[in-house]
Amino acid sequence: MSGKSNSGRRGFTLLEVIIATMIVGMLALTLHRFLAAHLSAVQTATEVGDEREALQAIVRLVEAQLRELPPRQELALEGRAFRFHGLPSDEITWRCMAGAGVLTSAAPGEYRATLAVQPVSERSTETELGLRRQPVETKDANGMHFDRGGEAGKYNWLPLIRPLAALEVQYFDADLNVWVNAWTEPNRRPVLVKMRLWKRAGDAPVEAVLAVPSGHLKG
Repeated sequence: MSGKSNSGRRGFTLLEVIIATMIVGMLALTLHRFLAAHLSAVQTATEVGDEREALQAIVRLVEAQLRELPPRQELALEGRAFRFHGLPSDEITWRCMAGAGVLTSAAPGEYRATLAVQPVSERSTETELGLRRQPVETKDANGMHFDRGGEAGKYNWLPLIRPLAALEVQYFDADLNVWVNAWTEPNRRPVLVKMRLWKRAGDAPVEAVLAVPSGHLKG
């Protein structure tokens, strides 16, 4: 009786254990790959979101400066078109006092702040977006460290986003009813400014069209 009962309780063979272990391992590997791909996608989406938010912050900075331009002031806004390695590397310059426009509250006098794209260093091909800050009056240069340029053209450089591949700025001339690539009119303002920023050359740009309230005023 006891012998017959013991023969009915058959254990797993070594082959069955190996097969079961392989199945469990394959399931665990599949689950690991799925989770890794999901986490990587979430991380990439978060990084892209953070990058675009940083570019949007630049747009908001320029928008605030355009909104605060005084009604009548010579050379309050300038824009020049450049290219670097075949990509737009435009510059837009505004005049302002210490504050958000130059990203410091400790600057005496009035400044020319230029949003520009330029190489990280003289020998680098990587470019970054930053603020080029120069005092309108040389007597206001005290206390600010000028680390770029030379002689009378020395300026303070404040890096903002690195890397940044390209910046394109256009200006709507209400008198001509066209978009232009540069703005050099000393006594007039555009009514609109269009900005496009590329974090990397192959990325979709962040785009914005910004109003210039003082551009509607006639001198």
